[in-house]
Amino acid sequence: MAGNLALSKELWLEIMSCLDYFELKKCMRVSKAFKAFTALPACQETMFRSKNIIREGSAINLANIRLHPAFDYMSFECATKIEHVFFFTNDYNDTDALTDTCAAKEYATDPPVAFIRLQIHCWPPVQVTNKSGVTVEQVMKALCRFFSKGDHREVMGDHTGWTGWDETKLDGKGCLLLRAMWFDS
Repeated sequence: MAGNLALSKELWLEIMSCLDYFELKKCMRVSKAFKAFTALPACQETMFRSKNIIREGSAINLANIRLHPAFDYMSFECATKIEHVFFFTNDYNDTDALTDTCAAKEYATDPPVAFIRLQIHCWPPVQVTNKSGVTVEQVMKALCRFFSKGDHREVMGDHTGWTGWDETKLDGKGCLLLRAMWFDS
């Protein structure tokens, strides 16, 4: 195909608005122009870049909360170090340490929240707080700290794989609670 395909900015935005998180990440690598389009307000929600952070004590509408898609692509075997949390790319062929991906520094939710509670099995919830918005990496670091406690690791076993969050709900205080109840052995 010879020549450039020239489309209007509006048409490019319409196309970009149909893409998911992983597709937009791939587009960012195509060219500076594509990367510039992903920086426009129309893509901010998909890219987990919202600036409107839900503060602790504010009302959360659970129907409007989305978890970062990176949580669906992580491998975690009761890791006690964040470097042992791996991220599988969309094609499932390549793995990278979560800390080597841009997803680590992105907000864990959209809209971002300043306070998340994590519950593993029947243990008391672990709190993650960041007034600037909790990131994916902060959630996974909290999970690593949880498993670095001897009694948790002994009960769960060294080779128990975390399979993601089984439930997202509001706790009795109206805070966002992520629950992981099932693990692969």
